[in-house]
Amino acid sequence: MATLVSIRKAKEIGGTVRKARITCGLSIQSLSSLTGFSVNQLNHLENGNIYAFHENIDDLIEVAKKCGDKLNINLFNQTSSEAIFSNDEKIFSIAEAIPVFVQKRA
Repeated sequence: MATLVSIRKAKEIGGTVRKARITCGLSIQSLSSLTGFSVNQLNHLENGNIYAFHENIDDLIEVAKKCGDKLNINLFNQTSSEAIFSNDEKIFSIAEAIPVFVQKRA
């Protein structure tokens, strides 16, 4: 069973992948063509649906890393699996992708 921490992490990673894709000017169909993942898989990733990855956060992270590689963007901090996305010298943490009302409840 997925824990609250892994669910939150999946949502954060998915939001980061979506930001990266949009910043690169790609549609989800274009990213699908680049990565070889289906549009459905990428939708699950961007929505942070850990259940589509058999509740395994490592599988979700691997798909996110492959997407980052195809976008030529390092989505993850070198020292941890914390997702980051840099754009115009500003670093966006994955915590910014979580709505405030969700952060307060968890």
